Amino acid sequence: MRCFRLSHAGLVVEDSEASLFVDPGDFSSPDELAASIAAATPIAGIVITHEHADHWTPAHLTALRVASPRAPVFTTRSTAAALDAAGIADVRVVREGERIQAGPFSLDFYGGRHEPLHSSIPVIDNIGVRVNETVAWGGDSLVRPPFAAEVLGVPIGSPWSSIAQVMDFVLNAAPRRAFLTHDGMLSVRGLGLFAARVRWCLDQVGGELVELPRLDGDPTARTAL
Repeated sequence: MRCFRLSHAGLVVEDSEASLFVDPGDFSSPDELAASIAAATPIAGIVITHEHADHWTPAHLTALRVASPRAPVFTTRSTAAALDAAGIADVRVVREGERIQAGPFSLDFYGGRHEPLHSSIPVIDNIGVRVNETVAWGGDSLVRPPFAAEVLGVPIGSPWSSIAQVMDFVLNAAPRRAFLTHDGMLSVRGLGLFAARVRWCLDQVGGELVELPRLDGDPTARTAL
């Protein structure tokens, strides 16, 4: 498998001449998304962890569907309702414990709730996904995956977490490899400081931090997993 990132919290996984788009949100410009679609292998599926705009937009989902009209979307019930209201069909509601096949991708779904933002804001549904028993991405949740974490997405700069919570998440999950995500709100210096804390945690559990590239000027940029 090979991976590259979209800005902030998006991820593209490729395997066997197919791709899986995860959380194509509004931190990605239309140009970035278009370049990612053009560079990626044919789209076999789309996963949206929850309903917030930094993880999906109607315009981005429409663009993905134009590129691959039959690509199924897997998401939470509330997000499926929002997709339906936007005119996007063939959406499957998934729940914790389900395993689904989308082309060459075996998808195991876990978790169920977004991390609390504040007592005044209702907690919404959120679903994590593990791809081909390798790459795990929990969306806006710091719930430990219910399986050994081979490659784990670590949301590093979220308004709903502290660095202490992120460090405990990494220590508890003890991944062999981890990559940083959900970082669009951080400065370069802030990202470096937070990354150092994650590296310390990984050192304690025998893991390593890997970098998933954005395509930027190189449409062939990928990390092999």
